[in-house]
Parts: sequence; C-alpha cells; structure tokens
Amino acid sequence: MPDRFIPTRLRLRPGLLLCALLLSAPGWAQEGQYSARNPNRSNPTVILEAEMSNIRASSAQLGARIQTAMEKLKEVERLTSEQEKETQVDSLFFTLRDEVYGVLNKLDLNSDFADALNRAKEGTIVLKSWYERQPPDYPNREQSIAQLERAIQEYDIVDERLNQSRTLAQEKLSTIMRQHRVILQEMKIGKVLEAIAAARSVVEGLNDITQAMTVVEQKTQQSLQASVPIAN
Repeated sequence: MPDRFIPTRLRLRPGLLLCALLLSAPGWAQEGQYSARNPNRSNPTVILEAEMSNIRASSAQLGARIQTAMEKLKEVERLTSEQEKETQVDSLFFTLRDEVYGVLNKLDLNSDFADALNRAKEGTIVLKSWYERQPPDYPNREQSIAQLERAIQEYDIVDERLNQSRTLAQEKLSTIMRQHRVILQEMKIGKVLEAIAAARSVVEGLNDITQAMTVVEQKTQQSLQASVPIAN
C-alpha cells in the first residue's frame, strides 16, 4: 500500500497514526528487555510519561530524606554523648549516599527513563521522515513536519537536562563521600559544632538535585505536549 494512503485508512481515529508508525520502527518491532518489563505499554510517549512519574517519585523521596536529615542534625546537636553524635552523623551520611545512588540509577544513561526518551524521539523522527516523503500537496504536510521538528527539539532539551542532572548528582555524591570522612575526623578532634555545620551544608546542597530533577520533569511534560498525535 503506498505511503500516501496510510493516514486515509486511519482518519477516523487520529491517535492511531502515531502509534502505528512508531510501532513499525525496527527498534520496537521485536520485544526486548524493556518491553518485557512493560508488556502493556507499547506506545513510546505513554512509556515516557510513566517513567517520568518514577523520576518524580525519586525526587520526592530525596526531598523527604533531606528534610529528615536536617531534623536529625538538630537532634544530634542536643545529644550529650560525643560518641553517639559521631555514630548518628556517620549513619546519616551512609543513608544520604545510598539515596543519591538510587537517584543516579533513575538518571543513568541506561535507565528506563533514558530508554523511553530515546524511543519517543526515534519514533518522532520516523513520523517526521514519513511526512517528508509525502507529496507537497499532502494535507497538513508542512504543519505536521514543523510540529514534529519542535517535538524532536523538545526531546533534545530533556536529554540535555537529564545529563546535567546526572552530572550534578555525581558531583553531590562525591561531596558526600569526601565530606563524610572530613566531618567524622573533625568530630573526633572535638570540632563538633564545625562538623555539624558542615554536615548541614552538605545536606542542604542536595536540594540542587531535586531542583534539577524538577526541571527534567517540566521539560518532559513540554515534550509530551509537543508530540501530540497529528490528525489527518
């Protein structure tokens, strides 16, 4: 069947065109590791939206952990046992480290979110290419190409923000591990107030990660809005 007749068959159901063309792309024709984990979510934009909720949940969890850590440091200041203060701060840093590791798993290049983002972008490129092959007088050809190009640009922005968030989280993890040793050493030599102040600064700095993840979420929502299926 010629390319130009595909949308005519789907005219009564606008959303099917994008889905049908995306699913016809080679990357989604075979059930891979990702699709095996997501058997009921075959539309790339639906998958991306679902994975975005996981990013949001991870950010919220980190935010809650930061708040708990700040409250814990207030409690540590009121302790009378220097050994107990050291033990509490030591435990707090291990907890924060594990939390940031969890965030990095969500932001990793091989994460489900990154995979969903790539698939959504690839599918949009496939659809844009299809429109570009149609005759100049094809209905909504130029408008559709422009819309899909904007969607591709939005996906690129999300990818850039994702990379920035990942780099920031890695830097914060390095700070946690470095400051962990320094702060414990300060407590051992009696500089307790200085150590707690430094610990508080490290914890507060983790808010930068949640802010960066919020930007990823916002940009992802913009990209999903730009990739609304085109009616013909």
